[in-house]
Amino acid sequence: MKTAIFFIRTVIGLLLILVALAYFFNLLPDLSTTGDFKAFQLGLISSVYLMPMVKTIELLCGISYVAGKYVTISNLMVLPVSINILFLNFFLNPNGLPLALFVFLGNLFLIYSYWKNYKPLFKA
Repeated sequence: MKTAIFFIRTVIGLLLILVALAYFFNLLPDLSTTGDFKAFQLGLISSVYLMPMVKTIELLCGISYVAGKYVTISNLMVLPVSINILFLNFFLNPNGLPLALFVFLGNLFLIYSYWKNYKPLFKA
């Protein structure tokens, strides 16, 4: 179980770091998008603050996953991001669905793996 936790945590962490750095340093070419996905993407870009905030969260959580420190809080911080990635790819870009499923299910697996740390949150 520890090997699976380490593997998934590291892979998702590296993925989050690479995607965030690619955004901040413009390392990836702009994808040609059409229709609703293009409208959604333009809306995100037009909001000015949203994408830098999301990419900063991805970068910090990715570093946390790779370092193995503060993983409990990182799981909660990246959960809304992974849900949005999943829904975005499910509804607007089905080609990215396998990777989105991996990130989302990996995030759920990590939350399950660290569940003992979350138990005090649910006590009245």
